[in-house]
Amino acid sequence: MQSKTFPIVNDEFVLGFRHQGEWGWKIAIAFFFGELGSGLFFVSGFYDFTMGMIIGWFLVSVAKPLALFMHLGHPERAWRAIMGLGHSWISRGLLASVLFTGFGAAHILNLHYGIVSGGLATLIFVVAMVACLVVMVYLGFVLSYSPSISLWGTGILPIISLTYALLGGVTLVLMFGYHTLLADQPQVLATLKSIELGLVLFCGVIMLSFLHGAAYASEAGKASVALLLKHDFAKWFVPFVLVVGIAVTALLAHFGPTTFAVVLAVAVAELIGDLALKVLLFKAGLYLPAIGHSRF
Repeated sequence: MQSKTFPIVNDEFVLGFRHQGEWGWKIAIAFFFGELGSGLFFVSGFYDFTMGMIIGWFLVSVAKPLALFMHLGHPERAWRAIMGLGHSWISRGLLASVLFTGFGAAHILNLHYGIVSGGLATLIFVVAMVACLVVMVYLGFVLSYSPSISLWGTGILPIISLTYALLGGVTLVLMFGYHTLLADQPQVLATLKSIELGLVLFCGVIMLSFLHGAAYASEAGKASVALLLKHDFAKWFVPFVLVVGIAVTALLAHFGPTTFAVVLAVAVAELIGDLALKVLLFKAGLYLPAIGHSRF
């Protein structure tokens, strides 16, 4: 058997790689809101930062479902997705989102009004934070369970999802909390800035690992990476994901003064890179041909 490189085709009745068309920019935005909101809530939870938790809750529980319903052909049937908890990460993610919506709201209200205390308050907080973690990583698990699309079929995607969610959470806490939570806590500001820089650098390393692994996993993976780095989507992936989202973000975070203008610029650059990555992951996903090898 001899490996063969196939062309990328659309609707032609020929053998070749085909773009997946089931998931597009709408669901990419939904997952972007979900990861960003859960990351913001998670980081804010450690500092009892109510504003951050409210915004994070809104992104996960309101903005994400709205974007998701735009994608669904029959939104009234969406509840059925929760029926496959034993084998589906979509079901697990949906359950985690529901738990987060309830327990996250309960924690925010309890933090403000002091409705319950002791073990019950701790339980509400823990459930909300665990649900947060699942929401942060489940896109990565959903995509990694797609063996027919080589770009997605890797265990590194859940780590990418978690890292970008935490990075988004930290940058938004720095932005929203600059004049409130962090105004009189320079040590917390310095800690979050260090964590932010470390996460950005880790994003750079893990992105290189992801692209390298996909390129050498199969011919389809190699074709997807070529789309991102050389061909159709390179004009978006290289400047927005790699340059703005990683390089510019890291340079600003490390060398920029700790002023609100710089904190805001870092947040904007990071979010541009994060959203671009979500959209392009779906755009560059290629199906393996029905016949992966041919004998000549």
